Amino acid sequence: MKSITTLEVLSIPSGLDPRKLVDTMLGSQFMLCHDLPDSRTFIITESDDAMPRLSACMPGLKLRRAEPAMRLFSNATYMTGVINAGKIREGESPPILRDIYDIFSGSSAGLLISFSPITPKAVKEIRRRVEEAASKKTLRLTKSFGNKAGASNSSDSVQMELFYGSDEQQVLLSLIQMLTEISLSNGTCYKVSFIAYGDSASAVVNYVKSRVLVLEERRLKEDMLEGIYEFSKRAEAMPLPYSSASRLIEFSPRIARETLVGSRYHCADGSVEIGDYLAGSVASTNEKVSLDPRVFNLGTVISGVPGTGKTNVAMNMVDQIRKGSNSKIVVISPTSEWNQLGVGLGAKVIRLYSSEVRFNLFKCDSRINIERFYENLSMLLASASNAGPYKNSMEKSLLYAFQKAYSSTRAPDPIDVYEEIENAVAEQHGKRVGASVRYTKHGENIMAGLENLRLMLFKEQFAYQDGIDFARLIDEGAVFDLSEVSNNMKPFFYALILNQVYSIADSFDEMGNESLRLAICLEEAQLVFGEDDQSAATMDLKQRIQDFRKKGIGLFLITHNITEISIGIRRLCQIKLYFRQSSDTARYACSDLLFTGEEEDTIRDKLKSLDQGVCALSYITIEDSARIPRKSIFVKASQYLPASQKAWGSKPNSSPNACATVTITDSDLKPKAHVKVAVFYIGEMVYQGETDDNGLVEVKSTLPNRPYKMHVFGAKKKDTRIFGIIGGKSNAIRF
Repeated sequence: MKSITTLEVLSIPSGLDPRKLVDTMLGSQFMLCHDLPDSRTFIITESDDAMPRLSACMPGLKLRRAEPAMRLFSNATYMTGVINAGKIREGESPPILRDIYDIFSGSSAGLLISFSPITPKAVKEIRRRVEEAASKKTLRLTKSFGNKAGASNSSDSVQMELFYGSDEQQVLLSLIQMLTEISLSNGTCYKVSFIAYGDSASAVVNYVKSRVLVLEERRLKEDMLEGIYEFSKRAEAMPLPYSSASRLIEFSPRIARETLVGSRYHCADGSVEIGDYLAGSVASTNEKVSLDPRVFNLGTVISGVPGTGKTNVAMNMVDQIRKGSNSKIVVISPTSEWNQLGVGLGAKVIRLYSSEVRFNLFKCDSRINIERFYENLSMLLASASNAGPYKNSMEKSLLYAFQKAYSSTRAPDPIDVYEEIENAVAEQHGKRVGASVRYTKHGENIMAGLENLRLMLFKEQFAYQDGIDFARLIDEGAVFDLSEVSNNMKPFFYALILNQVYSIADSFDEMGNESLRLAICLEEAQLVFGEDDQSAATMDLKQRIQDFRKKGIGLFLITHNITEISIGIRRLCQIKLYFRQSSDTARYACSDLLFTGEEEDTIRDKLKSLDQGVCALSYITIEDSARIPRKSIFVKASQYLPASQKAWGSKPNSSPNACATVTITDSDLKPKAHVKVAVFYIGEMVYQGETDDNGLVEVKSTLPNRPYKMHVFGAKKKDTRIFGIIGGKSNAIRF
């Protein structure tokens, strides 16, 4: 057993974000000790470098080695439970134990809160057990009657157990919601337990119960701190997501609060540091170049050949924006580079294709105008489909299909959506012949362009109607990692995710000119917005960039070559960071910038030979609420340096696909042996075979609870019939 260290907290920075403490200690166990008799707060850990690590990551936090006044932890009671974070609205994160020192001032009691890391494997097992418990809860009805109607000894009784709407259901739903949030954070969580001790321990126990849903409570015989520390490490406890765990951080009001000015992340005026000004593009002046966060509402383009530092400087700016103004952030990235920053900022990191969290990317939030939602969706999907001259025809077919799919629900089943699309294309660009469709040239090209959309629905993560709340996800910040998605599929995911983000942005009012509410960062933005200045997606973005200023939304477009982004979009974006350019794009980059007094050829040559991390900056300043363009300059960009190496957990494995069994009988329920069958899922045959001697056929690798179509072939072609079956279930067919 390692020796533990007890550190008394002497001062904390004013406005301390509790997530920083959890973030800094991520990966190691620690305890927060509230010594209530003396109103002191302690951090207890076995990490050898805890004191210098905490002090370095949180300037203003001062610690010293000390012991609590009550060294024997007698009458200790152990508790573990959950916090329902779903009821916390945007902008609210009240500490759970805010008034503990006021209520127990001078009492002979204390409270230990243990934060112990838990592996993703253990979280997955807990999730399985919770979901299994929820699935076993049903509505049961039992009736008991007498032998004869009207007899004197007859009796009627009804026993009914209602699970839905009960307190038990609410608990299980809270647990599932909490475990889903953990999955969105890629397993970043703690198992948290509470230990009340001292003569007044029972009062502290009641206090904890009034604020936390306690699932387990037991008395401890251990009265030494080391033993309690080890017990908390081994004991089973419900995991709490990163955001919920941080709400349990509280400090004694007697601890000094220090005001800090000029921290690394934001200056006293809240400006975002870009880097050091370079005189003549080469000579460092150590003069910092910073921008007001409000200017990012005007749109930002970051461009440069690979390896020049585009992503790093974008991460540095987003890091400062989030920490300086607590703005919402959404990042869509084709790589995993942003994951560590996302976890460090308390955002959700979602690995597409490697997450157990379900997404219905066709779901429209209740706050959104549904017609505008599916109009934008049809435009973006058509733009991302690479349909060439058939893009307009595809957009019309999609719009026609979406009008039907969204006529009765805001969250249509993705399979129903795709079937409506097929029907729309067949109706407008084809002719039905029996069970098949003969498409025109337009129809064939539209269906080919939508092939990636169909393949996406084969993934369990995107095939279901129920899915997470996108609005809440964006409220908390999100990083979408598309590193495991093929290059052909990435434009579709960009379009689907961006449509959700656009919809949330549309719900913002137009009073955001003086603030930055949301930062949207798109790596490889050309996947959605190409160089075609007349495409529907580009025309739409031009209007949005103008509207974003009034709504307080900043758009960051990152691309290798500026020519991959329409010149009309580049003209509207007024913040530009151009790193080293290729020979054929340097002249276009030069014309986008605002240099005076130098030959254009000289600037163009400089853009072709800039060092790594050096960029030409075209920017705006704000003076007395007026936005003033400034002469472009060269800057040595500040680099994003994470405070510490953060672990966001191993990638969860997708749940295995289930086997569907089908029994085929005749009208007399006699099994029909050796009948040929074929199974189709959204138009593609996934199984072909025949029944065994018992009329049974097993279809492996089906998505649980998803609809499939089984073709049962008769002796003649006209005798073939089509039946619906459900994946992962036992199905019976009479043929």
